[in-house]
Amino acid sequence: MKTTFLAPPGSPGIAAAARSTLVLVTLALFLVWSHTFLAFEVLLAPRTGPAPLRWYELVVARFVPVFAVCSVWCFGLHRRAAIEVVRAHPRRLLLCGLLAVPVYNGALYFAMEHRVSGPVASLLTTLSPLYLVVIGAVFLRERVGLRQVVGLVLGFAGVGLVASARDAAGGRAADVLVLAAAPLGWSVYTSLTKHVARSVPPLLWTYLVLTVGSLPLVVLAPFVGGPAMLSLDAKGWALLLYLALAATVFGFAVWTWLLRHLPASTTGFTVFLNPPLTTAGKAVLSALLPASFAFTILPREWVGGAVALVGVAFAVLRRRPVPPAGGA
Repeated sequence: MKTTFLAPPGSPGIAAAARSTLVLVTLALFLVWSHTFLAFEVLLAPRTGPAPLRWYELVVARFVPVFAVCSVWCFGLHRRAAIEVVRAHPRRLLLCGLLAVPVYNGALYFAMEHRVSGPVASLLTTLSPLYLVVIGAVFLRERVGLRQVVGLVLGFAGVGLVASARDAAGGRAADVLVLAAAPLGWSVYTSLTKHVARSVPPLLWTYLVLTVGSLPLVVLAPFVGGPAMLSLDAKGWALLLYLALAATVFGFAVWTWLLRHLPASTTGFTVFLNPPLTTAGKAVLSALLPASFAFTILPREWVGGAVALVGVAFAVLRRRPVPPAGGA
């Protein structure tokens, strides 16, 4: 009979297994998040036929289920702690909720309804580190070095190239600029969250932000978004629940867990995972489902995207890592 000996705690074997688990979980999470951009395309700007939802309807439809789950988790299972946080940080919580839910998602969905592609959208949502450089310099008097300046110049030059590609192709550069505002909202939310990060459990804060940010959308649902939700077919509902539950409720819980275990030097680079995974996913789906997806990225968009990512790299290398814009 073969005997198996377990490695003692803290041994290299255990550490390697733990690192492998973290890497696999991180990749799985970003596979979920990167494919949200393709789900947005199907719901807002399908290749053929009418769109199942308008941009504002998708904002409402996605976050009604999110509100249902997160509000029960906060005020049903963790009622006392949630009420204490609300009482201690009411204005900060309200502002974070509005920035993280309707502002970020509204700007993103508006641009994608106007046919900014999923790969381009996933690229532009990685701009948060650049905005954090500006926020830190203007409001927190943080020192901005040469590396950050170069990163800002390259990052925003890349956005300009992507916007000009839209103009050259007969689209609207303004749609790209609206999309670039989405990570700005997320960056302000991130900055506001730093103040409470050490005193409030991260998952509780995140779910409270989602609850508060989703509440106005729940109020609007009977008039905007709700009727469109009821008219969705099975595929539409599957995509909607994927966005609400897998990418948001479950995805943010997993990300909160990862932040407690990943080295700080690693989390900063996760910002680079969404664009290549979204691009690869769309390339594969375009080959498998040509009736639903078309893989078209203009040469100037490739160049602009590369320049923007180099700029973000300069910012990330010199700053603390930032949670990626969700989604997601």
